[in-house]
Amino acid sequence: MRNIYATFMTVLTLSIATPALAATPDGSFAVYGWGARDCKTIMAVLDGEKAAQAKAQLAEWISGFISAQNRAAEGLYDITPVKSHSPMVNLAQNICANNPDQIFENVVFAVVKKYSALGLTKNSPLVKLSHKGQTVSVNEETVRRVQKILIADGKLPTGSDDGKFGTQTALSIEAWQGEADITVNGLPDMVTLFLMAK
Repeated sequence: MRNIYATFMTVLTLSIATPALAATPDGSFAVYGWGARDCKTIMAVLDGEKAAQAKAQLAEWISGFISAQNRAAEGLYDITPVKSHSPMVNLAQNICANNPDQIFENVVFAVVKKYSALGLTKNSPLVKLSHKGQTVSVNEETVRRVQKILIADGKLPTGSDDGKFGTQTALSIEAWQGEADITVNGLPDMVTLFLMAK
């Protein structure tokens, strides 16, 4: 039994660089590469000895997927407010853990669709935000949209949606994060943006 498992993991590991092909459940289009694999396979690779390499490849696949979505969407500059796609692998991995039979493309599509509520119609300056020793990079317009959400939620005063990140915005994000029962860091990080995108 151990030999069969070892052989399976070797084949799986060697297939990391090999493109896979599948179709969407309704057969409407073909899916290539990492996206064609089911979540069970993705989870096995991410738990294996080549996990770091696999995460890097998955992040690149996600970046290409997002680029294709940006190209296909009329009047959209960037469908997602997230600038680093490496952390999206962790989010997709968490979703895959609960949906082992889904193909990875479906999971990434669902994540990107959720983020699209905060998508940008035009380019906006990228800003690096720091709070309590942690940093994230987002577009200035994303900060403005987060501020609008905080205003609507009563956590920031009306008219404070200037796209500038300061102490008041950070404390308001902390309050929002505390109510959402997520890590409180005062930054519009990937998880915070994911939950704010409604």
